[in-house]
Amino acid sequence: MKSRRIPTRESTSRIVPTPRAGAIERDRWVGYPAGNAGLTRLAELHATRARVRMPCLLIYGVSGAGKSMLLAKFQRDHAPKQVKRVGLQSIIATQMPPVPVIRSLYGEIVRSININARPSLRLHELENTAIEMLTHAAPRMLIIDEIQHLLSCTSRERRAALNAIKYLGNPLRMSIVAAGTHEALHVMRFDPQIASRFEQMELPIWTESEELRRFVAGYLALLPLKKTPKAIDKRFIEYLLKLTDGVTGRIIDVLRRAATHSLTLRSKSMGLEELQRIGAKLPTIINQRA
Repeated sequence: MKSRRIPTRESTSRIVPTPRAGAIERDRWVGYPAGNAGLTRLAELHATRARVRMPCLLIYGVSGAGKSMLLAKFQRDHAPKQVKRVGLQSIIATQMPPVPVIRSLYGEIVRSININARPSLRLHELENTAIEMLTHAAPRMLIIDEIQHLLSCTSRERRAALNAIKYLGNPLRMSIVAAGTHEALHVMRFDPQIASRFEQMELPIWTESEELRRFVAGYLALLPLKKTPKAIDKRFIEYLLKLTDGVTGRIIDVLRRAATHSLTLRSKSMGLEELQRIGAKLPTIINQRA
């Protein structure tokens, strides 16, 4: 019986750029309970008819919990098949700038609507430009990602930015969706009026469960592996959680690495052995549960 040759570090670290390897790197959406609930609630907000006090939503979780993937999936699902009017946008997505003074917030909104715009205007002019653009676009929803960046500014600047967000939502009759880390909760609680408008939805970390098995199996089934993945048993899941701390983005990254490793070795499937090979080479990641 021939002994199995263990690939050297040199041979396993080299990834051949093939179409199958490139396919592994593509983003894929796999439904799971918290994510599906998020999509459903976003769709409900998007369908809400204009009224004086529009419902708003805060989506939060640890870094890598899947907030950006969720928002991107929602925007793809609700992209217009045909534009009825030039400039009309039912969803406008932007993010809170790293230095979140009110001027930079308006600037990001303007750039999100018109990438050719140069918001080198005075504050009141920039505010008017943002409102005019939003009025013309007539969005049903404004998405602001990385809302926790507001913690990096002064209390006065934070209050001004929150008031601006509230002000935009009132006359334009649109729902506002904010997304960020757990620090976003502190941002919203800074202003009781803002806090009362935003319902909260957490994207939790994973624990050992049948839901996680279905999620992993669903993701692996989309990858260009030659055969059905090996059994996703308790040992597989426990080791995956040990490597990733249950964070969705890390889970996807590890599965991608293991699948790419399987392609490099021309393996027909992927299981615990491939996961362990990848785990032995992964850098230590700071635990976010503490």
